[in-house]
Amino acid sequence: MRRRLLTFVILVFMAGSPGAQAHHSLAGFFTLKERTVAIEGRLESYLHESPHVFMKIRTADAILYTITWNASTWVQRRAGVTKSTFQIGDHLIVTGAPSRDSKLHEVAHVTEIRRPKDQWVWRLDDLRKALAARAKRRP
Repeated sequence: MRRRLLTFVILVFMAGSPGAQAHHSLAGFFTLKERTVAIEGRLESYLHESPHVFMKIRTADAILYTITWNASTWVQRRAGVTKSTFQIGDHLIVTGAPSRDSKLHEVAHVTEIRRPKDQWVWRLDDLRKALAARAKRRP
């Protein structure tokens, strides 16, 4: 009985916590099937720490976008992107799903990141294909 009560109290606390809701809620973003955007600009900040990778990119018309990529461990292990992959000032083109509120200037569900100066590219589709090929090779 005490265990059930403790579990209930924890769940109520987490449900009421804005941080818990904001951390995992992508309801405020379009799905990739609904709409995608490509944001092009200069990297102003890059945070590659738990829980997610965050980027701030300023476009040519001075709009600052916040990009929320996947979990930092996923980005490092699956995408091969580390804290030193990008440098402040890098010109990047990031494709993903925009916020449903266009005034927020946010993008999530990242599907592609390009750095034109050295033709560096990461694509979610390429990763999916590689993982599928690896799965087929397993006995």
